[in-house]
Amino acid sequence: MLILNLGAGKKLRDDAINVDVMAYPGVSEVTDLASFPWKWDSESCDGIYASHIVEHFPDQKQFLDECYRILKPGGFLRLAVPHASSITSVGCLGHYRTYSYNTFHDYMSKPFYMFKNAKYRTVEQRLRWWYEEIDAEGNMPIWMRWVIKIIGPVVDTLVNISPRVFENLFCPIIQCREVIWKGIKI
Repeated sequence: MLILNLGAGKKLRDDAINVDVMAYPGVSEVTDLASFPWKWDSESCDGIYASHIVEHFPDQKQFLDECYRILKPGGFLRLAVPHASSITSVGCLGHYRTYSYNTFHDYMSKPFYMFKNAKYRTVEQRLRWWYEEIDAEGNMPIWMRWVIKIIGPVVDTLVNISPRVFENLFCPIIQCREVIWKGIKI
């Protein structure tokens, strides 16, 4: 099976080929993903993880089209992207946009103007108060990691009871860091 972890950085996966533009320790392939088309053959990949990379592309549709091209039918695309309420994501010079809870479900799992036809069947969709990888850069004090490990699941549960209500009423008070979405290629 060929599974890619695109834009791996320091968020390495044992179940995937870790791909990044930088030669971080543990990165298996150094590839410029901004150069299209990518080197992988059409319908050659069983799965793609893309954590906090899509927002760095000025043309996200081109990135998503390329993921679709290299995925086999039935393959998965799992995205982790910054939520629109995250002030650190809004303030990042390298981010071209942020996302809402329904962005990928609306655009890629239903007929909609950007892709015309549904390309994926949504199998996972949720918000996260903090990042899946709590401290990927290794800059956070250990005590803060424990606070996040304790508080995070509680806040995540509350937020995901009704993500749309959360986004419309509570985002000014409680920020979410991530939108998680996973789809299976149709």
